Amino acid sequence: MHKGYAAYGKTHKSSLKGRALEGEAFMKAANMLINAQSLPENKRMLGEALQYTQKLWTIVQADLKSSANTLDDAMKSNLLSLSLYVDRTCYEIIKKPHQPRLQGLIDVNKNVAAGLLNRD
Repeated sequence: MHKGYAAYGKTHKSSLKGRALEGEAFMKAANMLINAQSLPENKRMLGEALQYTQKLWTIVQADLKSSANTLDDAMKSNLLSLSLYVDRTCYEIIKKPHQPRLQGLIDVNKNVAAGLLNRD
């Protein structure tokens, strides 16, 4: 990677806060899964993408259970349902890689990112 680009990436990430930072994390998960989908023979890439995705959604689960979380109960419930879907789907893909399941994870992460970043 070009050093200037790497420095820009670090500066860009360090300047993000709140919803923008969260949105970027979900976009990273989606992009890692997309890259893994494009190279199905690369099991390591798939494993890393699934591991990142699971860690991200575990953080979401912990945040939803926190007393400091100010989201309304309906939103918490919806996000918890999505997190359980992600957990189950990651496990199923680890057990038996399946492209349609991978696309479902990509879509969930992209949609959550879009909501956080106010993009379509």
